[in-house]
Amino acid sequence: MNMRFRAYHACLVAANLKFLSIGTLVAAGLLLPAGSAAAADDAKTCTKDSGEVAIDACSRAIGSKHFSGHALARLYLSRGAERRVKSDYDTALTDFAEAIKIDKKYADAYFNRCSIYNFKKAYDSAITECSQAIKLGPGADATVAGDSERLGKDIALSDYYSERGFAYFSKDDYLHAMPDLDNAIRLNPHNGRALKTRGLAYEAKGDSRAQADLASAKLLGE
Repeated sequence: MNMRFRAYHACLVAANLKFLSIGTLVAAGLLLPAGSAAAADDAKTCTKDSGEVAIDACSRAIGSKHFSGHALARLYLSRGAERRVKSDYDTALTDFAEAIKIDKKYADAYFNRCSIYNFKKAYDSAITECSQAIKLGPGADATVAGDSERLGKDIALSDYYSERGFAYFSKDDYLHAMPDLDNAIRLNPHNGRALKTRGLAYEAKGDSRAQADLASAKLLGE
């Protein structure tokens, strides 16, 4: 897996945090009943499929005006995640910004911006975004990309700490990087990105613990 991009073990959080059942949207009153069938289908495709099919479905669902609040923000997040996978980073950032504009407490949107800023080597911006994600905490609907399997808050929060720790590490700020990476691994001992980054930090410091972390990360695909 690319060190600069951890897409929830699929090209870096691509749609990492994507799925929300249409039944949930209807129950919450966020999917309007009139003419909602096509919008509902598009929303489902947006959050469960990938590539251009998902991007086009997200665009139609957003344009349908049948969604509001967090449900609408989630559609923007999903489209941004797919655009990021296609290396369309600036457009993805625009979608994440829209998601945050709609739902200012959407931690996953801040996290996705953090990961792109890390990829672009804009580490100060990455730290700012991930710090906000950590402060807010992950939502209850974080899932594996294109699946309905819930990630769980600890795993999502582990990713937030891992990404901020990577930004600090990239700035040679080991004083702040190590606590973040320790937290990431404590929350999810199988976070390969965090293990690899911590191993590299140990290695840079001449610490013998580097070998164990790097070996564990390799077993996890890093």
